[in-house]
Amino acid sequence: MNIYTSIEAISILSFILFSLLCFTRIENNTDINKISYLFTLFFQAFLGFVYYIFVLNFISNKLALVASLLIFILFSIFFILSIFSFQFIRLRILFVPFFLIIIIFRFLICISSLDKTSEVQLFESQYLVIHIISSLLSYSLITISLVTSYCIVIQDSNIKKMRYNRIINNFLPSLYESEILAIRFLYLTIIFLIISLVSGLYYFIETGDNLIYFFNEKVIFSLISLFLTLMIIIVRVYRGLSGKMVFKMVLLSYLLISFSYFGVRLLN
Repeated sequence: MNIYTSIEAISILSFILFSLLCFTRIENNTDINKISYLFTLFFQAFLGFVYYIFVLNFISNKLALVASLLIFILFSIFFILSIFSFQFIRLRILFVPFFLIIIIFRFLICISSLDKTSEVQLFESQYLVIHIISSLLSYSLITISLVTSYCIVIQDSNIKKMRYNRIINNFLPSLYESEILAIRFLYLTIIFLIISLVSGLYYFIETGDNLIYFFNEKVIFSLISLFLTLMIIIVRVYRGLSGKMVFKMVLLSYLLISFSYFGVRLLN
């Protein structure tokens, strides 16, 4: 319990520091603000890994394990993208509320599972490992796409009002840059969703169960999310979609994936 309290305290303090740095001005060239921001982001990813190792060894709850692994993957993706894309860094403010929600979710799941002592077997198959990692990657990427598409809505609304907003202009990428980022993340989401479904199917076959039972609530919601994401790409290419419509469709797909990965487990 003392170890958990220490990790949680360090995690909270580092997240507060990270959040504060998100509101500092960061230039495209390397400066002290950018280095500090990237360092705290890397530290968040490192703490996420430490937290995951702790949960893996001391907390017997599959949902807590998946949630801690998700945070590690999400911060790692965020760190890598921030190194290679300055436009992605400019989205940082919009991600702070989401990070806060997911960290609180992890805390509530973990604190309620500290006294459980049963062993968790989550990675007993290579297909299951691929399925879990690709599922969390697809969830992380559609989350990023959702936030990016929301940025499109903000920029579009600001342009229509024909007024200057210092925060929007200085801290967020342009409308064009946001659209490119959102679509690229949707492409990656589709790839990892397909990998997730295929690896899940192979794992199910490996267990020897009847194939008809593979199509449970989780798989059905994932298939609907995949269909919606494909529709966004196809319709946008051939007919065009407004920023608000893209955001609404991505939001629906995000909610379906969220319920598929976490909601079904909570209800069960």
